[in-house]
Amino acid sequence: MFVYLTKDFIRDPVLEMKITEKTDDILLFGKHYRMYSDEWKHHVHLKCTNKCDANCRFCIEHGSKNDFEDSDRFLKNSRELIRQLKEQEYFRTLSVTGGEPTIFPKIQEIVDLANEFRPTLFSINSNGRLMNSAIRENSFNGWFDLSKHSIDDRRIFLRDVVVGKDDILEFKRRQPNGKVRIQCVLGLSDGLKTIDDIFEFIDHYRGVADNFSFRSLIIETRHGEVPSLFKEFRDMLFDGKCMVEQSIQDYYVYEVFERDGVNITVSWSNMAMLKRYNETHRDLNFLEEIIVHPDGMITGSWNKETLIIKE
Repeated sequence: MFVYLTKDFIRDPVLEMKITEKTDDILLFGKHYRMYSDEWKHHVHLKCTNKCDANCRFCIEHGSKNDFEDSDRFLKNSRELIRQLKEQEYFRTLSVTGGEPTIFPKIQEIVDLANEFRPTLFSINSNGRLMNSAIRENSFNGWFDLSKHSIDDRRIFLRDVVVGKDDILEFKRRQPNGKVRIQCVLGLSDGLKTIDDIFEFIDHYRGVADNFSFRSLIIETRHGEVPSLFKEFRDMLFDGKCMVEQSIQDYYVYEVFERDGVNITVSWSNMAMLKRYNETHRDLNFLEEIIVHPDGMITGSWNKETLIIKE
């Protein structure tokens, strides 16, 4: 599913579904499934909660905040899923998302689970408000993906708490094996609006963050167009010939640049394409992804109505 390009980078990759015939057979909870033979697909998403202490204008989770949650069942099923994947050598990477994961009452047990089973990559996606209180000191080994969209993003989060450089430095003191990646969605009305804003943002957190990630979320498109600010920023990086990696996966493009000693990742995805594909893909023995939902249900798609692995 991934096309890795280390030279002759594509200026304008096209987002399209690239279906491969190569698959792996996986046994989960007594039933056989198939997945694409791609390490990126051998990934477990732990969606531990739908609740959040922010109110980001662009968040897609607003309509699901009252979904039923069961933290005990969530942890039990997550552990058993990871154990089975590990035994079959299909456990690669693990990400924790929500809602806001740090308000999940057993977030430390998820961190401990990751330390026990040792994925090749572990990450938590968070707004950072509780980054220095929710996780036990010296227990986090992975990437803390901090969601920020301007230097002072109170208008976007619609709350008064601002996570700044001092908070990040304290996190790195408390978690010496953890790294912080600042994730920013470009194209928000209240966020970064110009190229100068972006580089002021990078300079502000230079030497504090380990990586910067800029994303564009394409909701409705046929050809993978991206917002003008995102395109202008990416073109500037591309023209500077500082790209070190370009990866293209069906509906998703991921690129890494190194500019003035700073690692910058840019990515965009056609979520409408993925949604249409998932909704029309009716092979109940084929897993697109593996997701554990807040109520403990495990599915092979973000759509809980299809590809149910465990009720």
